[in-house]
Parts: sequence; structure tokens; C-alpha cells
Amino acid sequence: MMIKAEDRIRATVRADNTHIRLLLAHPMHSGRQLNKDNMLVNAEFIQDIRCWRNDNEVLVIKCGSGTSQNPYFSFELAGGQVGDTIAIRWVDNTGAKGDMEAIVDS
Repeated sequence: MMIKAEDRIRATVRADNTHIRLLLAHPMHSGRQLNKDNMLVNAEFIQDIRCWRNDNEVLVIKCGSGTSQNPYFSFELAGGQVGDTIAIRWVDNTGAKGDMEAIVDS
């Protein structure tokens, strides 16, 4: 199942490193919240985020139920240049998936 949401990614080169900013649109329910009827909301959270630069996997992020709703990540990769392709793929505990790509700019 694919979640239709507006994930956002931005990749730029800064001081010879690739700077990536990532905003994921996801509810990130821990399984401990109560809904309006005082019933527990089922857990739904991103578990695995992977990053590729030009088809080479360069980063893996493991998340859990304590990660905030619509999580924001910012990180740098050593090296890189304008025109590189950055691909992000994530999977949550229910099997939902998301992916996005960005071309590195200056």
C-alpha cells in the first residue's frame, strides 16, 4: 500500500558536501494515543528510511514509535556534486511505502 502524501526533499551542495533536507508526511501513531471515542489508535510509524546517491545506498535511518508526526530530517553526505540524484525510500510498520527523488543543485 502506498500512502499518497506530500513528502518533500531538497538536496544542495555545501562546502563540497551534499546537504539533504527531508520532510515526510506521515501520522506516526505510536499505538498509545486515544481517539475521540477513548479507543487506542493502531500503531502506524515509519521504521526504515534509506537514501541512495546515484544508485549507491549511502544512508539507513531506523525510526520507532517515538518519532514525531511529519518527521523532518536534515543530514550531510560527504562529497557529491550538482546533478547527482538523491533517492529516498521509506517503509512503515503496516507495510506502507513512500519514495521520492531530488536532483542536487547549488
